[in-house]
Amino acid sequence: MTKFLGLLFIVLFAFSSFSQTLKKPSEGKAMVYIMRSNDLGGGLNFRVYDKDVFLGALPSRAYFTYECNPGEHLFWAASENRDYVEANLEADKTYVIDLRAKLGMFIAAVGVEPYSPDNKRHVRRVNKVLKKHINANVVDANRTEEKEENITKAMEAYKRTKSRLNNKIKQLLSNMNFKNN
Repeated sequence: MTKFLGLLFIVLFAFSSFSQTLKKPSEGKAMVYIMRSNDLGGGLNFRVYDKDVFLGALPSRAYFTYECNPGEHLFWAASENRDYVEANLEADKTYVIDLRAKLGMFIAAVGVEPYSPDNKRHVRRVNKVLKKHINANVVDANRTEEKEENITKAMEAYKRTKSRLNNKIKQLLSNMNFKNN
């Protein structure tokens, strides 16, 4: 019986520490996984941006990858509201941002959450998304007048939020990168 329990412990430990591998960016680039790990707001797509570049509309239970230049970035998502994360990305590193649906006044609101590999809950969610969600491949750089207006309003709102003493803009730091293959 003791051998059985020991073997069971080893098997469970092996599976609990198992993690999916993330794509490695091209040399000199950074990779960002943008995902939706919860199912709230299931029928609603969140519009995702890198400062003034529209990346696409991300549906529930999906993710996409975004390869970009390293350095300072401002990622944000829009729904009933807008939420922001300032990022400092290093070359040859992979990062994860989760778009969390929250209760809104009329439709689902969005919360943008930078993930850290040091947070076990974050690692579990990344593994779940990579196993069970679809790769949406939604990157779409087509710009329309509606998107331009949304970008302008969002940048004004960002500046107002940033100027407050207790601004709630989250940070994705360069050391919050995940291991990749």
